[in-house]
Amino acid sequence: MKFIRFSVILLACSLIIHSCVKQDYDTPPDTSQYDPGLTVHTTLRYLSDMVQDMPANAWRRMGDTTIYGVVIANDQSGNFYKQIVIQDTSIGGIVVYIDRTGLYADYPVGRKVYIKLDSLCVVNYRGLPEIVYNVDSSGNTAGIPSGLINNYIVKANYPTPVDTNVVSIVDLASSPARYVSTLVRIGNVQFNTASAGQPYASPSSISSGTSRMVEDCSHTANVTMYNSAYASFQPYITPTGNGTLNCVVSRYYQTVQLLIRDTLDVQFTETRCP
Repeated sequence: MKFIRFSVILLACSLIIHSCVKQDYDTPPDTSQYDPGLTVHTTLRYLSDMVQDMPANAWRRMGDTTIYGVVIANDQSGNFYKQIVIQDTSIGGIVVYIDRTGLYADYPVGRKVYIKLDSLCVVNYRGLPEIVYNVDSSGNTAGIPSGLINNYIVKANYPTPVDTNVVSIVDLASSPARYVSTLVRIGNVQFNTASAGQPYASPSSISSGTSRMVEDCSHTANVTMYNSAYASFQPYITPTGNGTLNCVVSRYYQTVQLLIRDTLDVQFTETRCP
């Protein structure tokens, strides 16, 4: 009987202690809408134009200047590698080269960021404005080291909306500098006959990337879509219909190139132009 009474007392004590222990845990504070409000010194439109006015492959080390932008592309699909592309309300954009993969986890599309440019470099990399960590004597660029990212890039609001330019292929051909590294929407376009119904890119054993041609219904205006062989959608077949294309504008010297984030950017669901 003593043993039974002792067991009952132990059980009662354990129930009392258990009831006093806090069962629910504090959830981490939601910082998705926090904006540190850093002072911004210039716009991406101004910075992009400045870099594009430099000779190809020329570079410049920056002083105490802060910019901001919203991420419009990252490395999630593999079509962009070790980089994010940001755009601001001035409808200007620039590539930020970072020496790390898996950037999309910290910098999803829609993440606002501030970038402290002090000691970083801007370079006209074959016609494309980029922010890099360093440029060596041979002109090779280095991305911001993984361990130094927080010294230069400060996260802000997520998600933050960003404007999309509605353009035509003719607009891109006539004013490429205006749209480089910005998000655009092109309506009533399709892959040309040679590119429709083909893999987005050849395998990496053949080449590192493949150009596919996009045309409008006049069949006279066309532009290059460049797809990486390492993109997750590399083997997917390009649609044969007509429709709307969302993409980021890039440049390779004087050639305009379009880069998609993934195949959701290609909405070619309408009847193909005759």
